[in-house]
Amino acid sequence: MESSAGPGFGTFFGIAIPEFLVLVFFWHPVMSFILPILVFEILTRKVLTGHEPILIKTTRKTVLITLFLILISTFIAKGNGFDPVSANCSLIGTLLIISGLCYLTKEADLTSLDLGNTGFILLTIYLFLLYVATFFYLLPERIPTAIASYTSIISFYVISILLLIKSNKTTTEINTLKEDSYSITDLIKFMVITVITVNIACLIPDISTGILAITYLSLTFMGTIISTIIVYDVLKQISTKNMGN
Repeated sequence: MESSAGPGFGTFFGIAIPEFLVLVFFWHPVMSFILPILVFEILTRKVLTGHEPILIKTTRKTVLITLFLILISTFIAKGNGFDPVSANCSLIGTLLIISGLCYLTKEADLTSLDLGNTGFILLTIYLFLLYVATFFYLLPERIPTAIASYTSIISFYVISILLLIKSNKTTTEINTLKEDSYSITDLIKFMVITVITVNIACLIPDISTGILAITYLSLTFMGTIISTIIVYDVLKQISTKNMGN
């Protein structure tokens, strides 16, 4: 579980399996992209048509979100060495940044993120240069030397890009979020729950570490299941499209 200890369960074709499954199939897509978009839609009250059912408030969803926040609080506590001061500064600081940016972009919606072709190309170039530069500058001792690592990663990305290209394209529009959906008040409640549970997690490091380990392993299966379902749906779309042609 420690970054200095290397892959927790070894590697397969140069890839650390549980770490790869957690980061690529769950953490980055869900925590770095999907959840921020959904939170942004709640903050702006402007939502894509396809996201409306997801944001409808139900007791079951609220219970699951609360449980998830309790589990994730152990990650935040662990990442800050179970130091309450560091954990609170990290978490509350992030929430303050989000609140400030929300205040400055009251009239924004997801169309604000539509960069156009030129903007997208410039952003791609910037990210490519950023990742290449940091790849060799940050922790160069961790750069893989086995060809299998690069072959596996490149193959994964090529397959993913092909699936994206072949998947059905849909048109969406921006609607006002319905009254029975999650609101800013709900987000504030979730923030309070997160702050409280992070502080509790810092006070019981041994228990928190156990919860974290179980959650971590659970996310490997959850991410794999989600990705498998998505790939199946895309392949089904492609098959249906080919039969129609």
